Amino acid sequence: MSEFATNTSERNRLQQSLLATSSAIVLLTYFGTAQSVSAKGDADPTVWIEFGGQLEMLQGTSSPFIAPFMTITPTPGPYTAVPLVESQHPSNHAFGLEGSISFQPHDSDWVFSAAVRYGRSHTRRRVHHTTVVYLPVPSGYATPSNTRYPAAAAPFADSRLNYNESHTIVDFGAGRDVGLGLFGRDSSSVFNVGVRFAQFSAKTAVNISGRPNLTHYLVPPKYLFNATGFHQYVMTGQAQRDFHGIGPSFSFKASIPIVGNPEGSELFVDWGINGAVLFGRQTAKTSHATKADFMPPKYSDYATPPYLPRIVDNPERSRSVVVPNLGGFAGFSVKYPNAKISLGYRADFFFGAIDAGIDERQEKNLGFHGPFASISLGLGG
Repeated sequence: MSEFATNTSERNRLQQSLLATSSAIVLLTYFGTAQSVSAKGDADPTVWIEFGGQLEMLQGTSSPFIAPFMTITPTPGPYTAVPLVESQHPSNHAFGLEGSISFQPHDSDWVFSAAVRYGRSHTRRRVHHTTVVYLPVPSGYATPSNTRYPAAAAPFADSRLNYNESHTIVDFGAGRDVGLGLFGRDSSSVFNVGVRFAQFSAKTAVNISGRPNLTHYLVPPKYLFNATGFHQYVMTGQAQRDFHGIGPSFSFKASIPIVGNPEGSELFVDWGINGAVLFGRQTAKTSHATKADFMPPKYSDYATPPYLPRIVDNPERSRSVVVPNLGGFAGFSVKYPNAKISLGYRADFFFGAIDAGIDERQEKNLGFHGPFASISLGLGG
């Protein structure tokens, strides 16, 4: 009986010894890991500054001015070479710059950020085409019957465009990593809420002129030549369109490591979506004038008084609007301990943001999309 008690006591002591040893190992491992994580967290930058640029493709920025003389049927020769409506379309490309700063306190999943994007485009274009018309020599001249000579005037089409566009987007937000390593080690999934401000501005100035065709008259025989008359048209137009608004915003950004290690460099796949509801004001002011003249043939009895100018000057249109905004991006990044390089494709669409009409209001969606590149530097730690 005493032997059984002795064995039981020894087993209890052994169990207690093993339990104490195991507890010591667990505690040492826990504190060692905690110190390692704390040291790594202390070494991570607390502030990130990012600079970048984007080649943007635009849509929905303006509408062309249209006057009756631009759409004559059948299409006159000069209009084939210079389409007077299509030639008013501005460039679909713009160049944008961006910058942001973010702050993440140590031992915190919260990230506070501010970002600004600015882009602009400019189009200055002139297109001109003249069609030379040759007339036969009137009878009575001592020249071969197949002799031809250029008319005193010639049909032409001329289009001039000066267009300027700019856009600014400013974001303030606070976000939190809601993934907690969901996509693997060193991955992040940050959900952000904040405020977005956006301002868009576009100015257009056009000058369109055309002499679509000529009318030839045979002057009485005593003059012995053909005379030419023609209609000539000129249209000028100006437009200024603006939108500015502010409202709540959200974004979700995920970053998933593919290869590499945190101590050196890692390759990430990045993607995200964003949205906002902007409350603001939309304005548009347009004016245009069209003048038509008839030039009668010289030395003829045919005469028509010139057409009087027709001028349309619209008052400024202004309206409070609510503009939904949706966007997203996808790309790759290479991250170092204190730096990151990113490449990708981004799009942002603002629905009903611009009044693109001429004489009447016409809402258009405004969009920016294209490839981007950025570099980020980490500070602090």
